[in-house]
Amino acid sequence: MLVIMTAIGMPAMAGEKVVKRVPTGAVAFHFVLDLNYLTGDLVGYVAFIEGVDRPLFTGDPSEDTAYFTVRLTKLTPPPIPLPVEPDPALSVTLLEPGGQFTVFFNSDPSSRDWTNPDTFSQGVPIAVFEESALLSTGANANFPGVGFNVFSSKLIDSTWIKFNGQRINFKRLVPNGVTITNLCNGVRFYPGPGADCGATAIAIGGKFRDKSDDD
Repeated sequence: MLVIMTAIGMPAMAGEKVVKRVPTGAVAFHFVLDLNYLTGDLVGYVAFIEGVDRPLFTGDPSEDTAYFTVRLTKLTPPPIPLPVEPDPALSVTLLEPGGQFTVFFNSDPSSRDWTNPDTFSQGVPIAVFEESALLSTGANANFPGVGFNVFSSKLIDSTWIKFNGQRINFKRLVPNGVTITNLCNGVRFYPGPGADCGATAIAIGGKFRDKSDDD
């Protein structure tokens, strides 16, 4: 569980804005990812969060200036190749449920290194998502090429933070989790073979209410 006692249940101050829930089916956040094939590490940074006042960077947008980062903190089981009609340019792979990724907030971001995942998990862990089964479809299967992935993730833990005069909690923002799509370029040789992706998280609907709705 996230243990940030100074942030949990903090009362709203006069004039302070609480970020509201993202409507069902709307974009909740956009982020950029890097996957290392050799180690299985996946890290990235968040470029947009619905309802959160910008800027989300301390300077020009980059991994070094992002206040919010993401990291795969629990690996999924090994991928399962799925048979398809013979096509040397197409592959389909299933990753079973169980992976988890964490969103981190760093109020003073500094240099980050794609080859060092720990630099993307500095700061406060503010949300943990658990992934459903992930379907990965790739083109140019004989050589890594373009890949498209889809999966849903339920929110299993979160905590309050203050940012740009707002109070933010992913339990308030996306209480039922998100469905994520990403498009990846799998042809990356440095630093080490891997894939770079642009990803979008869509809010999942459903009934939800807790006492924080009254804050």
